[in-house]
Amino acid sequence: MRVFEMLLVTACAAVMIVLLLRKEANRMAGIITGITCGALLASQLLFEGYRWQMIPAYAVAVVLVIAALFKRRKAGKTVRYTVSSLFVLLLGGSVALSLLLPVFQLPKPTGEFKVGTETLHFVDNSREEIFTKQKGDKRELMVQVWYPAAESGGSGPRPVFPEDPKVFQAYTQGYSGYMKLPAAAFDYWKYFKANAYTGAEVRPANTPYPVVLLSHGMGVGRILHTSQAENLASHGYIVFAVDHTYSTVATAFPDSRVTGFLTNQSQERFYEDSHTILQVWNKDISFIVDQLEKLNTGAIASKFKGKLDINNIGMMGHSFGGATAFEAVYSNPRIKAGINMDGTIFETKGRDDMKKPFMFMESGDFAKVNAEQAKFRKVPITEEELKALKFTRQQFDTVLKNRELELKLIDRATQQGGGKVVYVEGTGHYNFTDLQLYSPIISKIGMTGSINGVRGAELVNHYVLEFFNQHLRGMKSTLLAGPNQDYPEVKYPKSVSLGE
Repeated sequence: MRVFEMLLVTACAAVMIVLLLRKEANRMAGIITGITCGALLASQLLFEGYRWQMIPAYAVAVVLVIAALFKRRKAGKTVRYTVSSLFVLLLGGSVALSLLLPVFQLPKPTGEFKVGTETLHFVDNSREEIFTKQKGDKRELMVQVWYPAAESGGSGPRPVFPEDPKVFQAYTQGYSGYMKLPAAAFDYWKYFKANAYTGAEVRPANTPYPVVLLSHGMGVGRILHTSQAENLASHGYIVFAVDHTYSTVATAFPDSRVTGFLTNQSQERFYEDSHTILQVWNKDISFIVDQLEKLNTGAIASKFKGKLDINNIGMMGHSFGGATAFEAVYSNPRIKAGINMDGTIFETKGRDDMKKPFMFMESGDFAKVNAEQAKFRKVPITEEELKALKFTRQQFDTVLKNRELELKLIDRATQQGGGKVVYVEGTGHYNFTDLQLYSPIISKIGMTGSINGVRGAELVNHYVLEFFNQHLRGMKSTLLAGPNQDYPEVKYPKSVSLGE
């Protein structure tokens, strides 16, 4: 809970105690506590802002202030205690809702540098947009950059979500459809705070900063990877996170346009659709790398001239963005190393081995899924199981075959220089995003695992940092060498293709 919210609940409790005593000598105490409660209610609304979780507490506060300040008929003991019990339940409800759906600031980055951020708008005039029907529509991308910032200058810390009411509403409506909840339930997200500052200059350095590209999962967006980007930037990286337009809940452009989700990925044509989308996203990344070179030379005016180490570019991504990271590292000679966080590999046929350092970070279900895959190689899936999965036998066979090829590719990638595969016990799919920090309820609906969200974020951020330190900066990592007592949740399977 926020400071004024806690003080308001405490003041309500104090007023109730005074009123319950019912002595004339407490009349002045009732007035004082009533005025204090009213002042705290006004302060909370003015300085922290309304949020729906506090509605029961607001109602109790208003009634108690009126009861404390105005002369009233004395109620019987039974009535007073019944009403007080109801008020306690209402205050408890607000406290519980505020703790389960908290207003928070993202975890402080662990690096020594202050973090700056800004957003860039790029247009790829060489590509037609395939997700819209408008002819001549060129591919546009919004890219948010996080970087080590100069100690002075800049304003912040900035909110996690855009402050513009229209844009914020587009985000809440998008997540409303994504999570099957009313948009009003996400209104309090506008209070979430990040750690980066806007308008700050890049921190001066003797050498340019290594670069990390970041790709989000299907249907969400770059915002869910803010803490990962901030942490890397605090350790001396410049991070470019792209919104893959029309594959996000919302993407806001400088001219006030806000696009939504228009990407089709049907179950019937899952791999065909996925291959098409993957090529679009991979071209997005290639185009952004082109822009990095222009930013660094000054061909595009920006604060990043001469600040980017173009010879040390890494990439990371989650889910479909993880598949994109693998594709980009595999196909783009300018990208040196990469991380796939709980994503698949779509391009599996006729592939050579990954020759670059690449790490696969998998959720806790990884070992279970591998065991099931191994089972189905020996015992064919039943019609009842197919029905439960909503697959035809042909669709399932296609999935199984692709998964077998994928696991073999992963195994071979880990045998190359620097390749790693780990799975993290207690994690679910969205433990590789900031969503794990939003609410403990997220784990109850199966989007994240049982691991505490703060612990999950710390673990992911540490392994990501160690990987890029080793492969973009040449800093040998003991953490990546094998099981570590500080992170017993992280497991190193012997062979993923054999289900071990």
